[in-house]
Amino acid sequence: MNAMAPQTRRLAVSPYARRLARERAISLEALRGNGPGGRILAADVLGFILVTAPINPPAATPPVAAPRVAAFATSIALDALRELLAALENSGKKFAIDDILLRAAGRAFGETPDIAKAGEAAVALELAGRQALFATAPEMPLTLLRAARLAALADTLDEAEKLAALSLRLLPASDIHPVMMPLLPGRAMRLTVSVNTAGDHADCLLTADAARVDEAAAAAWLTALKSAIENPLRLFV
Repeated sequence: MNAMAPQTRRLAVSPYARRLARERAISLEALRGNGPGGRILAADVLGFILVTAPINPPAATPPVAAPRVAAFATSIALDALRELLAALENSGKKFAIDDILLRAAGRAFGETPDIAKAGEAAVALELAGRQALFATAPEMPLTLLRAARLAALADTLDEAEKLAALSLRLLPASDIHPVMMPLLPGRAMRLTVSVNTAGDHADCLLTADAARVDEAAAAAWLTALKSAIENPLRLFV
């Protein structure tokens, strides 16, 4: 009696599927054919690759530490300033609240010298889509500061990339005032000022990077600014 050799099942495989499996070192026996009569097609090979391919999770991104921000708010009475500005205007000398804020910021820096390194105590006035830098020497005459501001308004230069300790934004007159404002890039502090519609007081919000400016020093700076504006004669001497 002759022994019968075992018959190996011949798989029905399309030529392209066979080539794909060979190139990717996939055993045809591991595949399930979905073609006519169980024929293994290229789609079966590709589907097998997708199912068995290891999923590599994206590399973990190291967490970015959020900046430590401190915020201080105060309300500044403007009655004395309004009377002084009206008297000066009657004598032919006109000043705007922007001029007063820049001058008061300089005076505040002069009274809190540790808040910024030497040479950094400049103020960046936020204009429409740009910033203009102003020196804040406490002794700078207000007339020169006003002339510099008017020249900056007539220019298109953007000095946002230059070094400054503070950015200053004067909001349109409104009875709604902000309670939170983000810092601008490269600025250790940001002062946002909102004069109410009656014009008798201004709400000020000082936002500071607590990693660069000591919180007590920032509060002292805002106190000095408030005192300078509420006693405006000091800004003209």
